Amino acid sequence: MRRRPIVFLALAVALPSSAMADRAAGDACAAGLTPPSQQIYSATVASKPAPEAARGIVVAETKRLIRAGALSPLKARSVAEAAGRCLALITK
Repeated sequence: MRRRPIVFLALAVALPSSAMADRAAGDACAAGLTPPSQQIYSATVASKPAPEAARGIVVAETKRLIRAGALSPLKARSVAEAAGRCLALITK
């Protein structure tokens, strides 16, 4: 019976560290992005979305940058996809 608390404690300690490793990989990837891609990445991460909701946030942030004149509509897709590749590292 005494082993259960030790197992639960070990799991509780291991889970956050693996999530932090994934975030570190995403942040390292984002460091090499263009400024608009970095903005999309940062805005998405800051909202802490569920994996299935992240795409909607990326799209909304991309549209916001286009409306603000900070991003050309012709480059929007490639910029958003670059941010998405870094965000995918977090959810792995």
